[in-house]
Amino acid sequence: MVSDEPVSVVARGTGRSSRWIWLVLLLLTVRIVAVVVLLHSGVEDEFSILGGDGRRYEAIAHSEGRPYADFEVEYPPLSLVVIELIVGHDTLDTLTRLAVSQLLLELGTTLLLWWSWGRRSAIAYLILGTPMALFPFPYVRIDLVSVFAAVAGLALLRRAHDAAGGASLAAAALAKLWPLAIAPRLLVERRWRALAALALVGTIGAGLWIGLAGTDGIRQVIGFRGARGWQIESLPGAVLHLLDPSSSRVEQGAWRTGAAMPPWSRPLLTLATAISVGASWWLVARRSDRPTRIVDGVAPVAAITGMLVFAPIISPQYLLWLMPFLAIAAARGDRLLGGLGMAVSVLTTFILASIHAQIEGRLYATVPILVRNGLLVVMLVAAMRELAGAPSQPAVARPGIRSSPSA
Repeated sequence: MVSDEPVSVVARGTGRSSRWIWLVLLLLTVRIVAVVVLLHSGVEDEFSILGGDGRRYEAIAHSEGRPYADFEVEYPPLSLVVIELIVGHDTLDTLTRLAVSQLLLELGTTLLLWWSWGRRSAIAYLILGTPMALFPFPYVRIDLVSVFAAVAGLALLRRAHDAAGGASLAAAALAKLWPLAIAPRLLVERRWRALAALALVGTIGAGLWIGLAGTDGIRQVIGFRGARGWQIESLPGAVLHLLDPSSSRVEQGAWRTGAAMPPWSRPLLTLATAISVGASWWLVARRSDRPTRIVDGVAPVAAITGMLVFAPIISPQYLLWLMPFLAIAAARGDRLLGGLGMAVSVLTTFILASIHAQIEGRLYATVPILVRNGLLVVMLVAAMRELAGAPSQPAVARPGIRSSPSA
């Protein structure tokens, strides 16, 4: 008599695969619908919240002279190249190009996660980003360029393409500076070829940048074109704005507090960021085990969250930097970081959607900023505690189940 157990196992596997496929299709559909609705919502109007960055990109692309030298730019050189390519013949054309390109980059990041970390990581990434698609600011900013390049770098490293991985990380840092927070991993793992590629590509890019604009271009990016107030979503800025919303004003394209940053604050915050990033990777280096959850998930979350916590500005799109690494950790059973990531995603979306009430200092719009920022502090502490914890014990495989290196 032939046992029908294999048939039932195959049937269960097929059913599970079908459910995953339907879930992915649903998550992708949400994004496509969000972009279509966005582009038919009047986003090109001069008072549109979501179109603000697109209008800034147009102002940069249409300015005469050399960027950084003849007019100020707050974006690193690779982002400047992307801006020049994206800007169209009118604002709606620019925003359409922007939205389509960023949606494709998000899907590309999803595929990279699937390729190198498995299906669960890819789906976790889509789930964590879904609240942001409901008020779709990620698709009218260019931060997904650096997210894609950074994840591509780590994916290539995971697949033993060290030189290409290091070069991709350097490109990510030339688009936005935050990927520098995950670069110390190359030292921890002694990936010398990757480190050499990162240094070479980074040096060439920085050299061209300095040759074009001198060191003033770096100052403009780090100092956000000389802005003096705290951005009202940063940790200090949110408190100051809640206490005195009437003094806040637009400064260099962002709402900032009337209270200026003390001269000593920026160097102190830079030092705190460096200590936080260094401590994250030092804790990884001292571990006797380095599972994927720690190296590819928790450590980048700790390093990037440290940058956010000690930053004088936390624009909503900055939270996109965290999502791939939170997804990797969550897909490997880290419910705390996964839950914190989802809460931060929801709150950040609400914060931007209620920005007018936030500017007026309404409690229902400003308190969520304090809560979101508090959760970022909790996320930093939780990630650091995980990195400092005892080495995890290898999971005991259950009979009949094989582990996959990309799971």
